[in-house]
Amino acid sequence: MKIIKVKYLSGYKLEVVFDNGEKRIANFKEFLFKDHNPITTQFRDKKRFKNVSLAFGHLTWEDGQMDIPAINIYNNEFTSI
Repeated sequence: MKIIKVKYLSGYKLEVVFDNGEKRIANFKEFLFKDHNPITTQFRDKKRFKNVSLAFGHLTWEDGQMDIPAINIYNNEFTSI
């Protein structure tokens, strides 16, 4: 399972397209605001959050500061690696 496209929508929402053709909206607000890990909480800053990219089919921010596997997004289970 890989993400082949990611697009910032608004707030903490991203539209992701998976390699099986499915498209989903991932809302990171709860994940970012319930966690107290500084690695995660730094991305409460929307300017930083918007700078999401893809690396090997997963979501990543700032060259690996935070990575979220595609399967976690697909299953709506946000945890960082």
